Amino acid sequence: MTRLLQALRDVSLRRKVIFTLAAVFLLSAVALLLLLGPFLGEQRRRFIDQDKRLLSTLRRAHEREFIYDYLFRNRDSLALHLHALAREEGILWVRYEASESVPGPVPDPTGLRFLDLGITADPRSIQRLLGDDAQEYLDRHGTALLVNHDGEADLVDNDNRPLLPGREVQLAQMRVPAAAPPLPGADRFDEATFGEQRVLALVSTLAAADQPYGRLHILMSLAPLETREAATRRIFYGGVTLSFVLVLLLLNLLLSRLVLAPVRRVQGAMARAATGDLKARLPVLSRDEVGSIALAFNRMVAELEASRQQIEGYSRNLEAMVDSRTAELRASQATLLALKNHLATVIANVGTGVFSLDERGRIETFNERAGQILSLLPEEARGRTLEQALGDGPAARLAETVAPVRSGGEARRETQVMFDLPQGRRTLSVVASALVGEAGQPIGTVVVVDDLTQLIASQRLEAWKEAVERVIHEIKNPLTPVGLAAETLKTAWSRDRARFAGLFPSAIDMILTSVRDLKELIGEFSRFSRLPAMRAERLDPNALVVEALKPYTQAPADNLTVRLDLAEDAPAVEADADQIKRVLLNVINNAVEAMGERGGELRLRTAAEDSGVAIRIEDDGPGVEDVERIFEPHYTTKVKGTGLGLAIARQIVEEHGGRIHAESAPGRGTCVRIFLPAAPSLPADSQAAAAAGARPPR
Repeated sequence: MTRLLQALRDVSLRRKVIFTLAAVFLLSAVALLLLLGPFLGEQRRRFIDQDKRLLSTLRRAHEREFIYDYLFRNRDSLALHLHALAREEGILWVRYEASESVPGPVPDPTGLRFLDLGITADPRSIQRLLGDDAQEYLDRHGTALLVNHDGEADLVDNDNRPLLPGREVQLAQMRVPAAAPPLPGADRFDEATFGEQRVLALVSTLAAADQPYGRLHILMSLAPLETREAATRRIFYGGVTLSFVLVLLLLNLLLSRLVLAPVRRVQGAMARAATGDLKARLPVLSRDEVGSIALAFNRMVAELEASRQQIEGYSRNLEAMVDSRTAELRASQATLLALKNHLATVIANVGTGVFSLDERGRIETFNERAGQILSLLPEEARGRTLEQALGDGPAARLAETVAPVRSGGEARRETQVMFDLPQGRRTLSVVASALVGEAGQPIGTVVVVDDLTQLIASQRLEAWKEAVERVIHEIKNPLTPVGLAAETLKTAWSRDRARFAGLFPSAIDMILTSVRDLKELIGEFSRFSRLPAMRAERLDPNALVVEALKPYTQAPADNLTVRLDLAEDAPAVEADADQIKRVLLNVINNAVEAMGERGGELRLRTAAEDSGVAIRIEDDGPGVEDVERIFEPHYTTKVKGTGLGLAIARQIVEEHGGRIHAESAPGRGTCVRIFLPAAPSLPADSQAAAAAGARPPR
């Protein structure tokens, strides 16, 4: 079915139109045939009526002779009369059946069966009954076949003389379908088949004075009727066919002039346009579909021609444009090369270490300052990954710091990291930034490193100077009452010994109190100035927090609630247990003192964060207004205190490579966050030994 539809689509327009017209014409012919049937039926009915009237006339013309022959039992006369009737045009068979119930003037003791005669003068019927050996007799004019009731047949001439007597025939071959006998004087007509011919059969009961004398059978050939019907059909079919051919020729002529000729012109113009001839135009002779096609084609070709002219003009200028663009690109390339060389010179001579990584993590650029800071030659670093260039030593922590930016987890990361380099312990400032391409995808990483060791030392020197000045200022405060007490005792001793005795106890208490304050001040300053050397070990941060909280968990105060939230995935850290414990105790003591007698909740939390661990200490105290200054030496919000505790804590945390800062607001408590970097990962076979040999926090 699909192939048939495709074949129909591929048929030319002319054939499609012809096929459509043929289908319409065939449908019209079928309709005419449906009308032809009733017409032929009516024609046949008229012809049959004529034949019926003819047979009735013939029956009436011979009826009297047949009755006389019957009454006088004259077989020869009956045969002659039957022969005369059989020679009528169109008659194929005549038979008379005598009636035995009516007596005649001539008695017949053997009955009337000898009067049952049938006769035919039709040569085809005679030859069918007798065979080919009767052909020579059939050539004679007027030959007929007389058949008795018992099947004995005689070939006779016009005078009823036998020509070929004594032949036996089958009466069944001469019979037609039986019909009920009509009433006396009436005729019954039926259509039947006699041999191979269609016949009109007449059965009539011969009667006189309502007395039946026998039945007469006449078969009349319908061949002339069928011939006329065939001629009518041939005329009709010929007329229809001729009309169809004429209509097709006319439609073909009209189609060629009205449709196909314009289509061929369109096809020819399109073929010319397809070969590049855009001057082709179609004449617009009408406003129908063909005219619309011609207008659309002319407009399309005109636009194509204009476009081609523009393209040709553009092509003529393209070479000049390409040369101009090439010169611009070369100038831009030279500018970019100069800028690149300038940038490379700046990076190479800048006082800060700079290196860049490509998307695969390999070092592309590496200036000399970065090599000096990391103790690595630039030519050894380029083309290698950061892990390969730095190795497995302490400097490998730099790769861990840059890893989140390189993997796309962070766009920028800025931190301070302490390294044990060949030139000693160094504090480095590391800033890693992701390079992003046009599609928003990371294409590399730029890392800026700077050695802050000297800067931190200078800052510490400035802090020392400030601390010394504040200590001197603080020492002057207790020395003033000491001097006043001494002057008062000296005056009283020289002038009034009794007054001296009364002033002596209070003056001595004032002097002792001032001396005690001086000792505490000098002790705090000594601890700030002489921190012991750090002894780093691999420690569990959760264990450090639990150890620092023991004074408050073993004997908790009534107004204090302690809540712990320790992360199970907190990584191990490399730290001095005593110093970190001192930091935690300092922060915890400050939190408890801030809450005072009112009490509250003390919350300690640990969490894995940024390749390290974060320890948060939160309280429900009144908060601090100037929270940025609490880590400065001698800055305190308490009535009594030196202000060196948190300064010492910051110094310890920074020496461990970590960070400490506070968040607070008046009336909302204070949160101190301590971040310590994670210890380098150990091989699997050495983790158990490290865990077994780790010293628990003291």
